[in-house]
Amino acid sequence: MATHSTTPSRLVLVVDDDPHTRNLLRDLCEASGYRVVQAEDGVECLEKLPKENPDMVLLDLMMPRKDGFAVLKSMRDDARYKNIPVIVLTAMGDMDGKIRGMELGADDYVTKPFKLIELQTRINAALTVKEYRQRLTAAEEELAHLRALDPVTGAGTYAQLKASLDGELARSRRYGRPSSCLMLVLEDYQGLRYTLGRDGSTALVAQFAAAIRDALRGADRLFRLDADEFIILLPETDLKGAQITARRLYEVVRQVKPTVVPVAFELKLRIGGAVFPHDRVRSSEDLLREANNSVKALRSRSDNARVFDS
Repeated sequence: MATHSTTPSRLVLVVDDDPHTRNLLRDLCEASGYRVVQAEDGVECLEKLPKENPDMVLLDLMMPRKDGFAVLKSMRDDARYKNIPVIVLTAMGDMDGKIRGMELGADDYVTKPFKLIELQTRINAALTVKEYRQRLTAAEEELAHLRALDPVTGAGTYAQLKASLDGELARSRRYGRPSSCLMLVLEDYQGLRYTLGRDGSTALVAQFAAAIRDALRGADRLFRLDADEFIILLPETDLKGAQITARRLYEVVRQVKPTVVPVAFELKLRIGGAVFPHDRVRSSEDLLREANNSVKALRSRSDNARVFDS
């Protein structure tokens, strides 16, 4: 049989009470380029799992002390081993064993006496499926991470915001602690784009977000709702604390200047806010609505106010 040098690190745990069968399986796996460890019954198998951390298990069902069914159940009940591929070895005609193995989470089965080529194909297939599942999981995690962050500012996105607000309000209700949110709206965003250009305005917004994030506490979270709208979630913060934070952030933002092009441009914004608990706030949507209303109130005032004060 040809040796596959591309998979030397894969480790197969062979579990069978018959030494002849174990040696036959060992030779088959090693001929395919896999490393092999052996266990002569279910007890030894469970002892070796944490020590060896195999990539897959070839598991005989009928063994003394602890049979393959008990081993398979233990593996699928343990988060450390639930995703390790298991091929069970059953006796010819043992349909009950095949069905029970399927119920317990076996990935495949091979009937004794087995054909070497068939078993080799099943082993290769199970390990390949595991590898692709790992790649898929990594890709899904990376995709979820990318979806969760605004590519320009690194802030959380609209998709994340509601879940974060719901979680924070639930925590506030449970422990009787306040939570606040701030809404930051950049003024004349289109004028900013016209003056600085696409690249210049993008760079400035990124600077803006970085300055905001540097001024926040570790538990605070920044989200970007739109090109010119940001939300800051402030756990454990009452109305007075939110107002103090808003004024501090406004002063921070005033120091942000364009660096991409040499042009005089002042970044302007208004900051509104809302707090929970409040008579008009029963949900995440209510909290955002109140914060938005406070921004609207700032725009309607005649004193050119930029930060909410009530």
